[in-house]
Amino acid sequence: MMKVLIVDDEPKLREGLRTLIPWEELGYTVVATAGNGAEALKKYHVFAPELIITDIRMPVMDGLRLLGELRQAGERCHVLILSGHADFEYAKQAISHRADGYLLKPVDEDELMTYLNNLREVILRESQLGQMNAAEQAASRETLLHQLLHPGGEKAASEEAARMLGLAGKVTEVVLIELKRSGKDGDEREEQVKRALERRWSEPDRGLFFSYPPYLGLLLAEPLRDEEARGDLWRELDGLIAKEGLEFSAAAGGAADGPVSVAASFSAARESLGARFFGVKDTLLSGRPEEWPLPEANSGDSQVQSAENGLLLAVETGSTESMSELVGLILAGVVSEHREERYVKDHLMRIISGVSARLETAYPEIKPSIAESAHSLSRVYTADYLSELQSRAADYLQRISDGLSAGRGDEIKRITDLIQRRYNENLKLGTLADMFNYNSAYLGKMFKNHTGEHFNTYLDKVRIEKAKQFLAQGMKVYEVAERVGYMNPDYFNAKFRKYVGVSPTAYRKER
Repeated sequence: MMKVLIVDDEPKLREGLRTLIPWEELGYTVVATAGNGAEALKKYHVFAPELIITDIRMPVMDGLRLLGELRQAGERCHVLILSGHADFEYAKQAISHRADGYLLKPVDEDELMTYLNNLREVILRESQLGQMNAAEQAASRETLLHQLLHPGGEKAASEEAARMLGLAGKVTEVVLIELKRSGKDGDEREEQVKRALERRWSEPDRGLFFSYPPYLGLLLAEPLRDEEARGDLWRELDGLIAKEGLEFSAAAGGAADGPVSVAASFSAARESLGARFFGVKDTLLSGRPEEWPLPEANSGDSQVQSAENGLLLAVETGSTESMSELVGLILAGVVSEHREERYVKDHLMRIISGVSARLETAYPEIKPSIAESAHSLSRVYTADYLSELQSRAADYLQRISDGLSAGRGDEIKRITDLIQRRYNENLKLGTLADMFNYNSAYLGKMFKNHTGEHFNTYLDKVRIEKAKQFLAQGMKVYEVAERVGYMNPDYFNAKFRKYVGVSPTAYRKER
């Protein structure tokens, strides 16, 4: 619908024109009315009508002065003049200001509708031509911007492109934005974001917007001088994009001190987005990816391996804090070994899958819980950042741990149950104390009070009972020692003799 503003100091005439003419049937809609030219100017800037129908003689500002003000300001809207005076001088002045028609009052409805029909075709053609011109200008600007991004070594071409874009002599910087695809209405929301960015960065004094699939880009007229400036830009982008319910990543390519350097800034920003997995989430990525700080693997390979072994224990004991810390230790070790996103994810997924499988074997009743958590596990692999990978992995393990909670008793029963299942592992009271957030000495006293045995004694006795079963099956002594958690056969012999009274070999012969 084409918008119409009716201007007349007679209220009855204004309302008569509004109600008597079938505007919508003719392709128009009356957006406002005004009682004089000054009021009309204000409403023109609010509603931007394509057509103004105005009386000539009005207080404050008449119709001819209104028309003159519009033309002096460069406004190209269409105007129909109404007058109760069949005076050729009025007609000449109206024509000199490019009025589209001159109608005498009282207005003849058929004559006005004829004007409206003719003007509708003119306005439609102008609109189509304007859209074509805007598209051509945008395409030309995109071409010039792409010339800067990929100059092909032609310095003169880059400098000419910068001049035509109004960026000659300026130090600039490229910022790339990558939107995360979202749902079936994602295309529409992405288009809204694109339009918002284009409106915000459309002038050379601030910067220019461009599209470079799969990225949206900004060529800033001034580089981002420090961390504060990068933070301000991130928050501005977040405000525009989050409004459409979309997630995004963004990277700055560094200052470009001339047209030729713009391509280097573009390449640096693209490299940063490609390595964003190792960057900090919810920030404008900048600098060289290999220099970004990462979690430190300062515990050594043995400690990382211990972290993998401890993860199962943390899930069984329900230690939320330990789960997150252990996942972080594992990731730090893997990243220090090989800084590649897919490798890191695959390695962590193998560990998590192994933990789930071992838990399912030990606790068949949690199989439904593991199945229900499949979606949570898939989210682990789709994490966009290392920090997100850690939190999602810990969340998945917490869900599995929660599935075990219904069958858990008090801490001492949970510890004795662990010993019965994990007697062959390097179980230590201090480790369990950390898992349960207890002081080690206090947990030791609790354990002694409930079981009548010190922790290590209880563990030894469980191991020896298991060893007796294996020896009765005819297994060799060194095999049994390893099977129940003693890596040194001599140490196993000493422990066995202490609790049974005979050597393992003698015990096996008696069986």
